[in-house]
Amino acid sequence: MPVLIIPLLLIGYFFGVFIFICTIAVLGAGFFLAYRNPEKYRKKLTGYLVNLFVVFFSVFIIVCLIEAYLHLAPPAFLEVGKGVQGELSDFQFLKNLTKKSFAKSPGAFRILGLGDSFAVNDYHLQKNYHNFLAAALKAGGYPHTEVLNAGVPGTGPGYYWHILEKHGETWNPDLVLVGFFLGNDFGEMVFMLLRGPFIKEPGDPIKRWVAYLQFHNLWVYKAIKGQWTLFSEKRRKRQEKEETGGAPEGLFSRQAHLNVEKHRMWIFEKSRRADLDSLWRKNADLFLKFKEWCAQRKAPLVIVLFPDEFQVDGDLRREIYQTYHLTADDVDLAYPNRLVGDYCRRHGIFCLDLLPSFQEQGATRTLYKLRDTHWNEAGNRLAGELIFNFLAQHHLIPVN
Repeated sequence: MPVLIIPLLLIGYFFGVFIFICTIAVLGAGFFLAYRNPEKYRKKLTGYLVNLFVVFFSVFIIVCLIEAYLHLAPPAFLEVGKGVQGELSDFQFLKNLTKKSFAKSPGAFRILGLGDSFAVNDYHLQKNYHNFLAAALKAGGYPHTEVLNAGVPGTGPGYYWHILEKHGETWNPDLVLVGFFLGNDFGEMVFMLLRGPFIKEPGDPIKRWVAYLQFHNLWVYKAIKGQWTLFSEKRRKRQEKEETGGAPEGLFSRQAHLNVEKHRMWIFEKSRRADLDSLWRKNADLFLKFKEWCAQRKAPLVIVLFPDEFQVDGDLRREIYQTYHLTADDVDLAYPNRLVGDYCRRHGIFCLDLLPSFQEQGATRTLYKLRDTHWNEAGNRLAGELIFNFLAQHHLIPVN
């Protein structure tokens, strides 16, 4: 039995808890049969164990070969290298992230925007909050300001920090604007794996490779999951379209959209408050790294709290309450915002919470895309205007 411990642990680490439990169950069945019928099964037990681990080893080798192929010749559907949509897009393949490429105009005041998909959604359509912020600055009497969008989808604060640490000197910002999305950024404050050419790997190579040796971090897993999700969503949307008589179609199906919001809403649940507090205490000092970097360069740091759709859309909340048998008394919509805002105030960090204004405006108009979780044009415009007003009111940008 002790001989089985190491391969079992390796199986559990690589394939995950579910496969680990299934393996234990299969092994247990084999040992149970050998115990109950020793004359019939004990001699077969060794061959049974060998065959079981040969299957796992074969699957492991196949996965590794497919993973290597995906890295050497990524198929189009993975869209590797196509995720960046901010100012970095034009420099991704040209490999010229240099000070010359990002040289500021004489006398310019540069705002560097860091964030996830909210930072780049509809950016090239000139409908992102960065676009509206830049327009508001020009119209508001700040003609020498410029907004550099360094957002990267699928990332979080831990990734923003590594982007800033690696390329901040090249961009030479006069103000750093960090978008913190309440929906998932609490869980992405630690940088683990490479996501694009603009984020450097962790300094510890052991930590890096150990993280990669988990099936859910491999490209082959992401490819399988992505294709299955697309197939499932097409089927759900087709069913919903038939049931609703051709109602407008969102990015997600209704069920998928509800699942996404339900998965995110744990941070608002009063029963999970201790979990959120613990997670925040563990990672909150990341903000002090941003503050120190900015202080050394005399560049103000502004944290902007982006509300989740669940906090703003009352109809969505009621649908989730009904679907998952919850009540309004089970949640505190503003607690995560207070948690981050109080921390910023204690440490002298400028913090703008968009929640009150979004709740007020969201009561009379739609600020999010249909079943998408991102802002529509009205939401982006409101965010850009609120950020502009905050910067102006706190005298964080020079008039001339």
